[in-house]
Amino acid sequence: MNFKKNSFLSLSLVFLTMCLLSGFSKAAGWISYNKNENVIASENKPIVNRTTSPSEILTAEKTFAPNATAAKWEWLFDGKNTDQWISVKSGKFPATGWVIEKGTLVMAGKGGGDIITREKYSNFELEFEFNLTPKANSGLKYFVGNVQSKQTGKTALNGPEYQIIDDYNHPEIKENRNGAGSTAALYLIYEPQNKKLLPAGQWNQARIIAKGKHVEHWLNGVKVVSYEKGTPDFRKRVATTKFKDYDNYGEAESGKILLTDHGDKVYFRNIKIMRL
Repeated sequence: MNFKKNSFLSLSLVFLTMCLLSGFSKAAGWISYNKNENVIASENKPIVNRTTSPSEILTAEKTFAPNATAAKWEWLFDGKNTDQWISVKSGKFPATGWVIEKGTLVMAGKGGGDIITREKYSNFELEFEFNLTPKANSGLKYFVGNVQSKQTGKTALNGPEYQIIDDYNHPEIKENRNGAGSTAALYLIYEPQNKKLLPAGQWNQARIIAKGKHVEHWLNGVKVVSYEKGTPDFRKRVATTKFKDYDNYGEAESGKILLTDHGDKVYFRNIKIMRL
């Protein structure tokens, strides 16, 4: 009789052990949790997030910042329309001079005049591509607004300029291809450094970054100008130029973007801006 009891107990223990092991195995196969990770994983269900702390949310936002900022680009010219631009002489886009040609914005002839954006920008990153014809001269101005002459009291529409010119063939520049009047310079104020300009007929990529008082000019992936608005060095340089009579020239905190018309044929494309 004791033998039967012992056998019954042994079998019961074996059966109970097998059930426990089977249940644990199924549970392990159903859900695995790693406390060092931020997910609960399942073989039969998709990965789901557990509760996330505020600090982890901030970390995630920083991690995905590049993807988020990519969505903030605004087209100033997308190859199809000129809705973002008007003539400096009127509230409409010029009827002559500037045209869209095969996805590019072209200063095709005289009469168009300068064009300017409808909106103002303060802290920004601006990218665009340009293609010069031989001996052509152009430029892109930013922080554009009315500036007043200390001598005459008259106002003019102006701002610092990213110079665009055929360094290799323009008669005023070809002997000084890296001077303050050459491509990518802050026109007449800061010379570009380590510049690699592709010749007329080829596309060049330009970028301007402006944040606070700090401004950078880039050309074909290389930073060529870096300056601080309003510093003693900046003002000293302005004082040697034709802009010396304008109050606080180049120091505006915000302004419009302007493409110049110097009567030369120049192509632009992929003009976009991101507010910082």
